Amino acid sequence: MSDGPARLAARYPLVWHVIEADGAGPWLGETGLLPADVLREGTENRDTFVSVALDNGGVAILRPQQMPDPRLLPTLAGRFAGRPACWRRHVNQHVFFWAEARRRDAFWRACIRMRNDAVAHPVVLAFDTAALLERHQETVFFATINTGSTVRGGARVRRDENTLRPVSAYRGGTIAELAIRGRVYVDSLSGAAPAGLRPS
Repeated sequence: MSDGPARLAARYPLVWHVIEADGAGPWLGETGLLPADVLREGTENRDTFVSVALDNGGVAILRPQQMPDPRLLPTLAGRFAGRPACWRRHVNQHVFFWAEARRRDAFWRACIRMRNDAVAHPVVLAFDTAALLERHQETVFFATINTGSTVRGGARVRRDENTLRPVSAYRGGTIAELAIRGRVYVDSLSGAAPAGLRPS
């Protein structure tokens, strides 16, 4: 493993993906985690939860996005300036993982608040960071912000072609999330709410 991935894995030995419970069935072993653009065409902001039937009989759940044009546009720069659909397309090509437990837990609670009809609380899948980086060397990126949210602090950050940076460029410091472009295979389907975590 090269220097950047080794540094990141040492600082963040585990990363987490939060998935809706009804999308976390045994079919994940076959399909893996799929980015939104594989599951649904289009670049419009999603205002609701969307259930997508998979060819193998499973289901995937797309969550609402926090990137409507009026809030997203002021944050866009570089080649994304004035192009909110282009930014959403960029984000939708990736599967995201939380690098910090604090952000993971806040997102888990937010998902519960947003969805009244959920069959169960969202499931948290933990991944060994080093193994994940080794498997997806050319398609894994990191960000120091929540790239998909324009609420609170996310309304004041700049988003451009350098927001998602290759893990090979990581030198140190705090990150918010990892993003893998394309499918992510799931070797273990064990997952649950983080220990001691309760909805607030």
